[in-house]
Amino acid sequence: MIIDRLLRIDLSDSQKLAPYWQRTPVFLEKSVDAGSLCPDTETLISILTETDLPSRLITGMEGSRFTLKHGPFKQFRMPKGPWSVLIHAIEQLFPEYDLLRQQLNWIPNWRFEDCMLSWASKGGSVGRHFDHFSVFLIQLNGHRHWEVGPQATTATQMLSGQELALVSPDTPVATFIAEPGDVLYLPPHIIHHGVAIDSDCMTLSIGFRAPNVTELLESALELSATEGDMIRYNDRGLKPRNQTAKIELEDLSHVREAILEMIADNQFLSDILGSRVTSPYLDLKFEDPLSDDTVELLIKTVKEWELDPSCRVAYFEKILYCNGERVHDLTPPEMICFVNLRRIETKLFATLDSFWQNWLRELIRTELLTPVEHADH
Repeated sequence: MIIDRLLRIDLSDSQKLAPYWQRTPVFLEKSVDAGSLCPDTETLISILTETDLPSRLITGMEGSRFTLKHGPFKQFRMPKGPWSVLIHAIEQLFPEYDLLRQQLNWIPNWRFEDCMLSWASKGGSVGRHFDHFSVFLIQLNGHRHWEVGPQATTATQMLSGQELALVSPDTPVATFIAEPGDVLYLPPHIIHHGVAIDSDCMTLSIGFRAPNVTELLESALELSATEGDMIRYNDRGLKPRNQTAKIELEDLSHVREAILEMIADNQFLSDILGSRVTSPYLDLKFEDPLSDDTVELLIKTVKEWELDPSCRVAYFEKILYCNGERVHDLTPPEMICFVNLRRIETKLFATLDSFWQNWLRELIRTELLTPVEHADH
């Protein structure tokens, strides 16, 4: 495995980056302007102690035992030894991170999982490990030493006695020192180990969801409970047998035929994938939805709207999925355009039929569709 280094490649440059996607790591030097992307210490502590965003505090270093604590924390004091704090779904608090993620618009939007901020002291790390998904690791502040490779296999030795899923030390394929603005892209199953070189080291990871076969089968089973009753095991042409308890190879082929008949339906497959990949990363709680009067007032005064980063949408042909639900089978072109751009102008509301107007109102009511700031500039 050879790891390329590229200079000043924008994250939106699909021509340069797509060949690496899901194939091999690449190190992008001076790819992002990170100057305004670093929260201050007070803000980070407030997030850890005053919000419900999933967070973890990891202490330790390679060669010793790591400790793991989950947030939210009643109070946060920086440990004495090397430590790292991970804050998930941070794009929901920082629109600039969501805008950074949107530069990767050559990757389907529904593949996006979340933006995670790693904040570490000198020597802080989360250990040598591998992920099951693709990730872009963007250095925001300080410097981080990366050891990358080799690729994990079923023979990769996992460390015992650790609270984290860590692998044994090995000779890396390549090493890098990431400076602010550098980006390391890692496809699935590439072993990596990042260690903060200085204090206040911040790395933003943009992760992309990749449902495993078990998750897809779970969705298939949920759907087949209502849609798959007519497809049954069928062994027409059965030959008489003497061994009445034996399952033959031809019996397994009948099972395979029944399953293949079900998944041959593209709509069934789109329901499996669409419901799974649009499931919200966090549980969406709408304890105080906006009133009808507030919604109508906003519609009268707001010119343009955008989907909140927490709102997940995807479509297959004309079938639209949103936050794990199948919304409609005949989605009009205007709404297809809306979910692709994730923006819509208020003047288009009146051109839609009552179903879609009501659906947009419900998104506004639950603040999944929000006013675009400075839309007239």
